[in-house]
Amino acid sequence: MLEVVELSKSYGDFVALEGLSFTVERGEVLGLIGENGAGKSTTLRIIAGLIEPDSGEVRYFGNPFEDSIKKRIGYLPEIDALYDNMAVSEYLKFFADIYGVEDAKAKIKELLDKLNLPDKFVGELSKGMRRKLSIARTLLHDPDILIYDEPTGGLDPSTSLRIAELLRELAARGKIVVFSAHNMYYVEKIADKVVVMKAGKALYYGSLERLIGENTTYRIEYTLNGRKESMSVSEIDEVMEIVDKIKSSGGRILEIEKEVPRLENIYFSLISR
Repeated sequence: MLEVVELSKSYGDFVALEGLSFTVERGEVLGLIGENGAGKSTTLRIIAGLIEPDSGEVRYFGNPFEDSIKKRIGYLPEIDALYDNMAVSEYLKFFADIYGVEDAKAKIKELLDKLNLPDKFVGELSKGMRRKLSIARTLLHDPDILIYDEPTGGLDPSTSLRIAELLRELAARGKIVVFSAHNMYYVEKIADKVVVMKAGKALYYGSLERLIGENTTYRIEYTLNGRKESMSVSEIDEVMEIVDKIKSSGGRILEIEKEVPRLENIYFSLISR
C-alpha cells in the first residue's frame, strides 16, 4: 500500500500542497486531476523521493521513505530527458546497468517488443516513441510503484490509448500506479480512484465509480393532464416514488433515462464551486 498522509509543501509564499492525503492499494490505478498549479507534479515528485514535504509523510508498504525504496519506484517526469546520440537499446542498457538488472538483454528485448519500439537512434524517434522509451526505462527494474506525470500528454490518440492500456495491464500484475493527467477520457478509462485537486487541496478523493454514481441522475418523461413534462432526480428510490405518484394522478410514463455524466463535466462542476 502507498499512503500519502497530510502532505504540505510551499515554495516561498506559494502553497503547492496543503494537507493532502490518499492511499493506493496494490493493483489499483489512481489519477490526479486538476488545473495547472494544482499541486499534481509536486505530489508525484514527493512520492518519488525527489523532493521533501514541509510536513506530512509518505508510507511505502507501511514504512517511511528510505534509499532502498528507490529500487521499487519507477518515475516518469512530464518532460522526457533522453540521450539523442544513443541507440534505443544502448540507452536502456545504460539504465539497466545502473539498476543492476539481471539478464538485461532479454529484459530490453521484451520491452522493445511490448512497446513496439524500433532500435534506432533516440534522436530519430517521434514524440510518441520517445514517450514510450521513457516508459520502458521506468519498467526495466520491475518496480512495485509506478509514478507517471502526464504519461499521455501531447500524444496522438492511438499512442495515448496504448499507454493507457499498459497502465491497466501493470495494475493487473499487482503494481501500484499513480499518474496525473489533463485528458479526462483516459482517467475515466483506467483509474480506480481519483483525486480532484485545486490549489494544493483535494476537492474529492475516492473511487471513480462512487464519484460518477453520486452525480448520476434519472430523467423521467411523462404526460399529465394532457401536457408533456419531464423531471430529473438523483436517487433510484425517488424514481419509483415519482412514477407511482404520476400514475396515481392519471399520468403516463413515456421514458425513464439514466443520465451518467462524463468525468470532465463532474470535474468542472467541482472546481467551479
